[in-house]
Amino acid sequence: MEMIDNCAPFVDKIYVGFSELPWSDYNKNARTEFKGSASLEVLKDSKWHDKIEVISGVWKSEVDERNDILSKARQDGMDYLIIQDADEFYHPEDYRRNIEGITANPNHPVYRCPWTVFWKNTENVILIRPDMYSKPTTVTTCPNFAVNCNMPDVQFAVTRLANRMNEAFMLTGLCLHLAWVLDDEKVWMKVQTWGHSHQFNGKKWFKHKWLAWKPSTRYIGNITRANYLKAVPFKGELPEQLKTMPPLKQEYVPLTMAEKMDCMIMDATSVVLQSLKILKARTKRLLGQS
Repeated sequence: MEMIDNCAPFVDKIYVGFSELPWSDYNKNARTEFKGSASLEVLKDSKWHDKIEVISGVWKSEVDERNDILSKARQDGMDYLIIQDADEFYHPEDYRRNIEGITANPNHPVYRCPWTVFWKNTENVILIRPDMYSKPTTVTTCPNFAVNCNMPDVQFAVTRLANRMNEAFMLTGLCLHLAWVLDDEKVWMKVQTWGHSHQFNGKKWFKHKWLAWKPSTRYIGNITRANYLKAVPFKGELPEQLKTMPPLKQEYVPLTMAEKMDCMIMDATSVVLQSLKILKARTKRLLGQS
């Protein structure tokens, strides 16, 4: 509901993808182990109800769901489809900047923007090493802000990425991504069902990095632990929708000695692999320059 309040003043229509069942492509047991808890009844209480259209279905993947919504937007004559998941927010000024950026540069297939990823609550963000050559930063790039509906060949291809991302135009409005501002129960469901579930050991990550997290905890990434270095204080300003968030149900569960050793081994392995990857990329770049 907060996300709808955040985006509604800037768009003509809001498409809500809804399914009681999770995607099945990323975890074959997801549909027997999990069921969504969201209710469409809450949408009736939104003051933006007239803008909302629910797209219901049962989808195997994130790509299938997003493409169904993209098809409906095209049928309705929309020019651009903004991808704003329920955990993403913008300051009004940033939303306006992104809309103005698209309007001034209308002929790109897709649009990206900067984002920062929150951790545990709205007080912490993640310090990330985004690629081989970058210094650690809390601001990286949102995978995809919007797609151009007037280009019929543009489709979602992998998670929220479209098939022409190499032609993306970079906008300037910052996305505040509350990816990990969730209750423990919802984080557990997320790591077992979302589009990256098959890329890492969700059970161990949930124990090592989520339940046992302390401000001193390092390497909190899931797919590549070493990329997400640690959580640091957020120094920006929150939009109105995020200033009165209810408390979350998060428990601290310390690791046993065996779990600490397992965590240390996985951390070290990730750091070594990441370092080798950086070394290989830098060597390749130097050889290319010479």
